[in-house]
Amino acid sequence: MLWFDTAGLDDEFASVLYSLDFEPESHPFFTDVADTLRAIHVRGIAISVVSDIHFDLRPEFEDAGLADLIDSYVLSFEHGVQKPHAEIFRIAADSLALHADELLMVGDRASHDGGAVAFGITTLLLPPLRTADAPRNLGIVLAMLEGAHA
Repeated sequence: MLWFDTAGLDDEFASVLYSLDFEPESHPFFTDVADTLRAIHVRGIAISVVSDIHFDLRPEFEDAGLADLIDSYVLSFEHGVQKPHAEIFRIAADSLALHADELLMVGDRASHDGGAVAFGITTLLLPPLRTADAPRNLGIVLAMLEGAHA
């Protein structure tokens, strides 16, 4: 709330804005996320959501019909550690019972997601997009999987 106060917003308006951040509709998925997660899941590959988020993302995945595709959630507010700290990536690896060299991290911020590299995880960084009504170019992930199984 300090940021809102610094920006000159009154408490009531700031509270309304902050509460919107907890609504699933405020965080739409990119258009190719669902198909990509399904394609990965069908291949029997475990999926973990690793995020610096300050609230529970599970309801958003449930609302989108994607919750059954996710094997684990490693959310910083639950574990008291944030990216790029290697500990959050260790927690994710442990949650999947896999080693770092068996994982692929897909992210969009080198400053945060690059911590996976330091932990030993192969990492794909996609350029950040500003709108969710476009594909995220996650076809790259599926192409990598196809190449690995060729």
